[in-house]
Amino acid sequence: MSTYRHHRGSIFWALTLIAIGVLFLYENLNHDIHPWRLIALYWPVLIIFWGISKLIDYLHARAHPEESPRPLFSGGEVVLLIVVLLIGTALSKILLGPHGNWPSILGMDDQQFAEIFFNSYTYTQKVSTEAQGSPRLLIVNRRGNVEIRGANQQSISATIQETVWAENETTARNIADNLKFQITENSGLYELTSNLDSLPHGGRTIRLDMVLLVPKSTTAEVTDNDGDIIISGLKGNQTLTARGGDVKASDVEGAVVVHQSRGATTIRDVDGSVEIQGRGGDLAVRNVSGSVTIEGSFSGSAQFENIAQTLRYNSSRTSLNTQKLTGTLSMDMGDLQASGVGGPFELATRDKDISVKDFKFNVKISSTNGDVHLQTSTPPTHPIEVDLKKGDITLILPPTSSFQMAAVSHNGEVSCDFPGLTVSKEPPAPAISGSYGKNGPPIRLTSTYGTIRVLREQPQSTPATGTTAAARTHHHLLQVRPI
Repeated sequence: MSTYRHHRGSIFWALTLIAIGVLFLYENLNHDIHPWRLIALYWPVLIIFWGISKLIDYLHARAHPEESPRPLFSGGEVVLLIVVLLIGTALSKILLGPHGNWPSILGMDDQQFAEIFFNSYTYTQKVSTEAQGSPRLLIVNRRGNVEIRGANQQSISATIQETVWAENETTARNIADNLKFQITENSGLYELTSNLDSLPHGGRTIRLDMVLLVPKSTTAEVTDNDGDIIISGLKGNQTLTARGGDVKASDVEGAVVVHQSRGATTIRDVDGSVEIQGRGGDLAVRNVSGSVTIEGSFSGSAQFENIAQTLRYNSSRTSLNTQKLTGTLSMDMGDLQASGVGGPFELATRDKDISVKDFKFNVKISSTNGDVHLQTSTPPTHPIEVDLKKGDITLILPPTSSFQMAAVSHNGEVSCDFPGLTVSKEPPAPAISGSYGKNGPPIRLTSTYGTIRVLREQPQSTPATGTTAAARTHHHLLQVRPI
């Protein structure tokens, strides 16, 4: 007759999970509690209670010899004990001692390290000084946003919000009290300075978000290593360098130069030129009275609107040069759409579908892959040239146009709506050639693999006049109105 033997399972790990869950729940209810620091401080208690659990198991086994004996430690538990000792020791060294180079060892910067393992506390300071003439302002911020607003005043005033990560509020308050700001002046150059580097950890666990009110005639030079830069309402040339955040500039009378490293850039309402260099995400530039120049690599979308002079965009994939953009131009990795181009349009790119509408000057497009769609309601007066390796070309012109056509599709098809032109559909190089109208500009269309279509713009139907439409509506209402 077999005897049923029951091995009592330890509830130690269940209680451990419950305790950890309660600890992190308490943090959500009370942000002054930081569970990681408590774990780093009290983790040896885990070993103590584990040992007590094993002692209880041993005493239980002696009191019940009829049950199968269990080993004091299994192989897996020995490995787990070593892992707990290593992790617990590392947490204690990192969190309870000077953290020094630990952030870089863990693949973090100081702020990321502080946000995970410390509590944050916020304080505010204000500083101001009188300014003479048209001041030049220099701001260098290691971490945090910088916002500069032009105002009807002859002083420079700054409101600085300090976010301090520390073990407790007392430590944070002491750091904030020791942090001092001042605005210094040297030959018309005003600089906001602080003693941040002299604070514990070199001030790397502090974020400074600044809002400055300055005279409208201020020329600013701002460098921000990790934060957004925002300027508005200034009259003067502005130089903005963002190494880890977005740039926004609006209502500026003067040139705007942006050195971007990672974020998005938004520029609007600038009475002057705009220059953007570097790398980043999305671009949006509109309402610029001068020229716009983009140099670098930008992975997001690019939006341009109402650029009075030249728009230049140069990257490893795209070279664009156009003028008098009265409409819009949008571009991303696989698409470019432009409308309302009043000046020359020249584009060399690859792997993009291209659409240009309402152009009034010469157009020159070179691309390796993607369809090209050109359409204008104005008869062309300047040359049109498209050289496409792989993709279709569609050109739509008004019936009153005049031009000299030379279109060849080396491995595709051709079609044409304009009468009088010679259309050859025989392989290997179907073509469209000839003149239409009188003294028109040359049009050269070439596609290695794709179809070429030259179409006449269809007249739009004339909508009913307001009076006629209103009369029809009134008649309809009379028909359905109850007597």
